[in-house]
Amino acid sequence: MIASIIAGQAYGRRATLEVSHDTLTWRAHRGSLPATPENIVTTVHDVRDVRWIEQSWSLSGGILAVLAFVWFYTEGALWGAITLVIAAALLVYRRMRPRLFLALELADRRLVLKVAVTSASDARVLVERIEHALATGELPPSPPKLP
Repeated sequence: MIASIIAGQAYGRRATLEVSHDTLTWRAHRGSLPATPENIVTTVHDVRDVRWIEQSWSLSGGILAVLAFVWFYTEGALWGAITLVIAAALLVYRRMRPRLFLALELADRRLVLKVAVTSASDARVLVERIEHALATGELPPSPPKLP
């Protein structure tokens, strides 16, 4: 695997996960002011579990859709129709632009990255690589050289 950078957000701030062959370098900032830098270097072989989540459902859109049908009967067709149009817009928007999350579980922590759309394909490749390593029980050919 060629080096790539998966960009996104963690802890409400910009974060990156650099992938170079089997080495993963996590860079984020956590906590309030002043933010504490979090730099973690590991390998795909040290990841215990990986999750790729594409959240393409809008909870607020679903609630508004239910509310729209209630308002059709109680408030009249106008308010129900207006609410249904807003609900449909929210549902279509979230369907077209899902929230993307990458979760890596290490021995002592869980790293969750809200992945930017531009980095989604690199994140999917990483998930496939880690799942392959987990499924086959693959071990590194030599001890990893960490920076």
